[in-house]
Amino acid sequence: MSEQVNLWIIDRQGDITQEPIVVSRSTIQPDYITQDSSEFELPETATFVQGDFVLAKVMNSESIVYFGVVSSYEDNKLIANDILNLVNFEFPATRMTGSSFEQHFKNLVNRYLLQDTTKDLSILDIDVKTNTSHIYQPAEPPTATNLMKYAINAFKKYNIVWRFDRFENGRIKTVIEAVTDSISFKDNIVDLQDWEVSTTEVGKNTENHLMIVNKNTTNSEGPNILAERYLTTENEITSAASNPNISKPTKTKVAIFDTTATSNPTYDELANSELKGNFYSHEITFTMSKDNEFLPFYKMKLGTLATIFREGKMYKSVLTGYEYASDSNRILMKFGHVKSRLSELLE
Repeated sequence: MSEQVNLWIIDRQGDITQEPIVVSRSTIQPDYITQDSSEFELPETATFVQGDFVLAKVMNSESIVYFGVVSSYEDNKLIANDILNLVNFEFPATRMTGSSFEQHFKNLVNRYLLQDTTKDLSILDIDVKTNTSHIYQPAEPPTATNLMKYAINAFKKYNIVWRFDRFENGRIKTVIEAVTDSISFKDNIVDLQDWEVSTTEVGKNTENHLMIVNKNTTNSEGPNILAERYLTTENEITSAASNPNISKPTKTKVAIFDTTATSNPTYDELANSELKGNFYSHEITFTMSKDNEFLPFYKMKLGTLATIFREGKMYKSVLTGYEYASDSNRILMKFGHVKSRLSELLE
């Protein structure tokens, strides 16, 4: 089954530059962690430039299946990326502790993207929907850090996403929020097919033990350890090494703590930030039909939490991406923080 996808081109001034373009074929594959590109095969009459925005809808549907930024055009194929690629550049990261990563990230986008006239973007708005306590502790600040990867790190730690919401009155409306939507399903649903599950249990090749060491430590054989915390298989932080839910042998991560600094996080806050992103260390994929009623695709968003039962085992997971091809009646759904792509493994 082939669907007709219509594409609108929006320039950096917020103008729709031409009538909707009928796409010959499209492969839409947003992924918040790997930031995969999406492709649209267009007629030769289509006109646009790198940096324009694209909005895609399926014929006879009001639902937007994609919004992104044009990155290139090759062999009649328009290549686009998620809006997070707008901040695919470096900024000077410092130690940061606060009550709202969402507001913090909005401030960074305002400063390094929207207020930089050379970025040529003044039509984007950000609405902060939630507030999540956060910590960032680079070893030797300020540190040159990629702002897109900084946001991906927040997704892994706090399940915070920056996403397109709507295009209204010539402006791009976006939202930043910690996603709390949740779903639960089993593998006995006939429509869920082509399952692939790859897991890494907490503590096995992922850190589940945090050693918090004083910055004044001068002897590696006798470090000044301020505290130790552990991540359990229930995604909880504990200080008790005897907790039966700790996967052993543990894998240790060290956090250097400056006791003389102001606005220091608590040890538990630091452990939450450093360890909890390892809880979703698996990759679960399957396909489902586009018109299924149990998991309606148009209502799901990246960051949706999921409880998945597969072959009698329960996985606590999170929706990180999907692949939507116009010439297929099925969608590939991607859950979990582990990615099998070589480029992800090499980072």
